[in-house]
Amino acid sequence: MILILIVMLGLLSAGHTVAAAPWALPPGVKTLEVNGYPMAFLESGTGESVVLVHGGGTDYRSWARQVASPPRGFRLVGVSLRHYYPERWDGKGDTFSIRQHAEDVAAFIEALKVGPVYLVGHSRGGSVVVRTAQARPALVKKLVLMEGAFGPLLQTPASGDDGPGLSPIAKAVKARFDQGDIDGGLEVFIDRDTPGTWARRKEEDRQRSRDNAWTLIAGGSDNPVTCADLGGLRMPVLLMQGEKTSRRLASIVDATHKCLPSAERATIPDAGHAMHVMNPAGFEKMLVQFLSK
Repeated sequence: MILILIVMLGLLSAGHTVAAAPWALPPGVKTLEVNGYPMAFLESGTGESVVLVHGGGTDYRSWARQVASPPRGFRLVGVSLRHYYPERWDGKGDTFSIRQHAEDVAAFIEALKVGPVYLVGHSRGGSVVVRTAQARPALVKKLVLMEGAFGPLLQTPASGDDGPGLSPIAKAVKARFDQGDIDGGLEVFIDRDTPGTWARRKEEDRQRSRDNAWTLIAGGSDNPVTCADLGGLRMPVLLMQGEKTSRRLASIVDATHKCLPSAERATIPDAGHAMHVMNPAGFEKMLVQFLSK
């Protein structure tokens, strides 16, 4: 009992409003009450706060390498958005959207009570952090967009990026999921840019995708980021891409830069879309260089 009280007092003194999650939490994972939802996160380090927002089909674990060894002078906070692992979501309900996730991230930053933060978004998380920065610019000192999922910026959006509702690829994936073939659906989705990607993945990466499978096709293309949205950002922005990323994703980064010409750019060597996983040292170097200016 005494130990429990000590832990609770420590959390309260840090300004955290602790949320009891209705699902099991892995060791070391914390939660904060965010708009009525227990947002899970990992954190480590001391100094200026950097909030890391994952992309679709993954969760806070994608930042495990960064959180395990934070750069000096920075506190890294890797979050899991609503309905991502450790929640075991079945794809049902109407609270999965870019808008909801952006509101949650803003509330999460406020709950940290550390003032404005550096905000990093990977892939779909790029759309989330752009919407957060738009709605609450005072919460964001600098913004890092890692191959943001801004497919509609292309003149001819690729399948999976255009129009409301489910794209043809998402429909094919859902059909597999509905039949109980989670791995088959994931293979269809993940191989859409580079065939064979799913087969080459490590088992831990596959399991992370399985844990978040339904998030890949939920929400359609809700609230897509436009060129005007990007051009309206007033905080410093860094655009990151992997040296070995697909042609489509590289084209999206180019289109993003045209909408936001003041942004800096960085290419992570020997890495594809998951640059922070494939080359964590290269990613950290570019990140710290930008944040330290």
